[in-house]
Amino acid sequence: MTLPAAGYRDLVADHLRRTGRPRGVAETIPGVGDRLAYNPCIVRQGTRTLLAVRIESPDSYWRDASSWDPEIRFYERTGDGWRPAPGTPVFTAAEDPFAAWVLDRDGSPVLVFGVVSLDFGHDPPMVVTRFHAAPDVERLDPGNPFLEVPQMKDIRLLQRRDGLAVCGRPQGGTAGRGRVSLIMAEDYTELSAELIAKAHVFHDQVTEDTKLGVNELHDLGDRIGVLGHVAVGEEGGPQEYAGAWWTIDPAACTATTPRIIAMRTDFPPAPPKRTDLTDVVFPGALEALDGGLVRVYCGLSDASTGSIVLPFPF
Repeated sequence: MTLPAAGYRDLVADHLRRTGRPRGVAETIPGVGDRLAYNPCIVRQGTRTLLAVRIESPDSYWRDASSWDPEIRFYERTGDGWRPAPGTPVFTAAEDPFAAWVLDRDGSPVLVFGVVSLDFGHDPPMVVTRFHAAPDVERLDPGNPFLEVPQMKDIRLLQRRDGLAVCGRPQGGTAGRGRVSLIMAEDYTELSAELIAKAHVFHDQVTEDTKLGVNELHDLGDRIGVLGHVAVGEEGGPQEYAGAWWTIDPAACTATTPRIIAMRTDFPPAPPKRTDLTDVVFPGALEALDGGLVRVYCGLSDASTGSIVLPFPF
């Protein structure tokens, strides 16, 4: 028997029923002054842990080209926090970074780094996801993407033994307000907007009023672990986002019901970018710790960065 899809309120209620939920902490991003620092992702490079962070002015607004000023900067972990990473590029006019180590056709590791930008030649501005590739962070070229995918956010990659898993976030039509898709490719050089448009869409994970998106993918052998988000609301009214996880069976083309792992109330209070974004958690990356634990880095209320330590979710 197929169970009915869960809605955002159902998932929230399930999360709030759990006792002893972990509490998150604030992460301090140095040197940003009065600018906002949020929606991070991790890049693991050798023994180093780098954090790519979205930095922007408090009044930056995506519909207003004159105010919109996000950029992506890299920070490196130190013994007591984070510091600007020397020799790393700055991506201007860029939001919500993501990263994946993949294999080139000759088997060499390649860092694929992505950002979201806007095309102001459209009204409203059109989302464009840009992909960059290099042997390491220092050699990423912000001005030279190898691929641009218009009209889609939340595209993520995962190198597997059988090829490259590509998850997208189509909207409209049968995908409604936002669903997750999956397609396999031979390697990252095969990526294209046309390929992603052919992906299988998982329609039955959540109810129609609930949005779903991928933030990071993890290889679990026969399954793919997904760190993602569930959300409700539209611009102009309150928007609610929560961090979640689920799994995908790529062979059967099935996906499990999301489970919320972090809500805004699980973190210390801090001012939001706008009042309609008060209840927003946007998980960026999951870091494995000792003892079967993970640390998840999150953007909070489109204004700050936090982290939360949880049992390994998959």
